[in-house]
Amino acid sequence: MKCRRSLLFVQKMPSDSRKNKNKLYQLLTNTKVRTALLCLCMSGALWLFVVLGKTYQYNYSLSVSFVNTDNPHQSIYCSDSIIDVHITSSGFDLLASRLPFRKSNNIQFDIGSLSLNMQSGRAKIPTGFLNKQVLSEIRMQKVPIQIMPDTLILGWNKTYSKQVPLVSRVKVECKQPFGVSQQPELIDKYVWLEGNKESIEKIDTLFTKEITIKDIDRNFFTFVPIDFDFNQEKVSLHQSNVGLSIKVREYTENDIVLPVEIIAGKDDKLRLFPSNVKIRYKVAMEDFKKVNTDELSAYVIYSNDDEKKKLRVMLSNVPDFIKVISVSPSKVDYIIQK
Repeated sequence: MKCRRSLLFVQKMPSDSRKNKNKLYQLLTNTKVRTALLCLCMSGALWLFVVLGKTYQYNYSLSVSFVNTDNPHQSIYCSDSIIDVHITSSGFDLLASRLPFRKSNNIQFDIGSLSLNMQSGRAKIPTGFLNKQVLSEIRMQKVPIQIMPDTLILGWNKTYSKQVPLVSRVKVECKQPFGVSQQPELIDKYVWLEGNKESIEKIDTLFTKEITIKDIDRNFFTFVPIDFDFNQEKVSLHQSNVGLSIKVREYTENDIVLPVEIIAGKDDKLRLFPSNVKIRYKVAMEDFKKVNTDELSAYVIYSNDDEKKKLRVMLSNVPDFIKVISVSPSKVDYIIQK
């Protein structure tokens, strides 16, 4: 008997949930209920329109900093690092700018655009000069704003900056059969110095320290120290080392024998000893098939006024991808035939 009652209770549960769904459906489809909901939404929208149409005063804080783009290493100090922007605007404009939902940002001003006397070391800036950039930052145009404090006091040290070239004094020794394909390249070819004018004007060029990097067999990147006295007080350098890129390729060596041509006057007849020279060169493996030895030539130049006992052998038509190691012999003897 107990089991039969519990079974009847379980069977009644689904029918009760269907009845509840039917009641909810009847409620939502009822004309009076829908009319009430529509009126509620319209009154809410109207209320929101009235609220957003009102004029509000909103305060927004901005952190500020000043730089000098003409002298990027110059330190500039400001009496206030944070300014308060009092904005008078409608709720619609505030909502469109999303200003109440944004975090305060830093805004940077270039004092070079303010036409200041940089030799004075100090200046007072009415914050009204900053309105245009502040409006751009808060993404609101043509709205009345007031910036507090109304004046900022700036100060800076009377230092000078100068950009000078940086020259590498790094030597590279590769493992055989590797070699550098081009001169090691500094990432920064110029560096900034800062200090008093008299001391800076005496420095025209800086160098890296003389070091040798050995056993290189692949493209390589490293940092090398700059040769500079960092203990001096009159001039400062804001970096102690510089990146250096080394491009390496695998090379092979080869020998060729070339006849030596004579460039001389029409009436001059010379005979050379020896008349051939051996050229030893190296070339990158990927460029080996480009080598055309028939295009290479060796020659000497003779002049009647030349009293040299030997003539230096010179080469022509040597492609850029070929590196000549030696010319043997580098000078040849000659006799004048009559």
